[in-house]
Amino acid sequence: MSESAPTPQINVSKIPGGTGIAGAMFALGSMLIFLVGVPRLRYFFVAAIILGGGIALVLRFIRRETPGKPWILPATQDTPGTISTAQIVRTTGNRPEDLRRHLQALAPI
Repeated sequence: MSESAPTPQINVSKIPGGTGIAGAMFALGSMLIFLVGVPRLRYFFVAAIILGGGIALVLRFIRRETPGKPWILPATQDTPGTISTAQIVRTTGNRPEDLRRHLQALAPI
């Protein structure tokens, strides 16, 4: 055989199966082949289903309990009576001298 002769090969990237029922059948078929071919994977599959369902339930109830609440809390919390510099700038206007004075107060020494 010569070097330039093409060899027949299956290119998996050319097989359509991305969306719809064809993609679902491809995913389920691949999963079934691996579960039948490697019996120890069955234990991991069952554990993954249980763990994934548990995490899904926890996330579902956390999000229902606190809708719109940020997941990461700020490092510092303003006490209710203090006014932040952003509020001062908004209330006094956008005059350049006021802004310069507030920025100098925020600058490190």
